[in-house]
Amino acid sequence: MPANAPTEYLFPVQAAARLASLAGLQADLEMVVGYCDRMIERYAGKHLAKTPFDIVGFTTPVDFMDWEALSTAACVAYARCFLSGVRQSLDAEELNATDPTLRTGHEFVVALRNKHVAHSVNAFEQNSVTVSVGADCVSSAEIEAVTPRHQRQTGLSFDFPAKLKILAEWWLRRVSEEVSRERELVLQVARGTPLAEIRAYGTLKSTSSNDRNAAVGKRR
Repeated sequence: MPANAPTEYLFPVQAAARLASLAGLQADLEMVVGYCDRMIERYAGKHLAKTPFDIVGFTTPVDFMDWEALSTAACVAYARCFLSGVRQSLDAEELNATDPTLRTGHEFVVALRNKHVAHSVNAFEQNSVTVSVGADCVSSAEIEAVTPRHQRQTGLSFDFPAKLKILAEWWLRRVSEEVSRERELVLQVARGTPLAEIRAYGTLKSTSSNDRNAAVGKRR
């Protein structure tokens, strides 16, 4: 680092809260795009068709555990952007003024996260018990087998990563525009704040995995 390089100080003032939130929102949305790109590249892209008659998803070998893991990660990262927490969220109502298919996709992803990934509360997952009744059975006393069964939607449909990527990129454009506006506002606030006050906030601390794990442990 050059000797005269500027030092980055934290600036945890209320005026900067939205800009700080946007940094996290942007990171999550970029992860969504990355997960979708990986799903398309590995399993759902047209480049995987070996002949013009191949239907990708039906003729492509799929590691369904990998597919579900990527689907889950994409849904969680996307839904995080609209949930309350330590940061401000995006307003899903902004979708009302755009292509209805984007709103439909948004509602599906959030429902999948809420009702399947985080909780098992609807038809995304079905758990049942069956009894096997032979064709020649004349009495229930003859039933010999009881079987618990689990059925669930294994990740997104094969055409959905491309749709989710478009949705995430739509939000990324909105976030990028808001970041530009908020950065200028915060810059003006910083320029009106005494240097001693800014320096007193201290510098940015490490965000290593060890620090994150320690922070999670303290909250438990």
